[in-house]
Amino acid sequence: MAQEEGPAFVPEITCQEIVQWASAYLDEHVGDERKRHIALHLAICAGCETYVKQIATVRDVVGILPKAIEQPPGSQRLRQAFVARARRLGLVADGRG
Repeated sequence: MAQEEGPAFVPEITCQEIVQWASAYLDEHVGDERKRHIALHLAICAGCETYVKQIATVRDVVGILPKAIEQPPGSQRLRQAFVARARRLGLVADGRG
């Protein structure tokens, strides 16, 4: 029985390109043609599928974290006052050579 000859299926996008386009793909900022190429690649490449799922999970988790709180005005001055007082009391090394 002879094997069928003909071109093997060659994905139209590489694993490296998946890495480069993962965020844009997840944000749906890719055109229809590129989206199709990425989807086809993910369907046949378990490693890239896992990678894109991991990126999506990280983005989802980061999205639910609380936003950074800005330090109130004057907090740096207050911190410096505490350090100066601690030095005067001998609780912290002076740091001067």
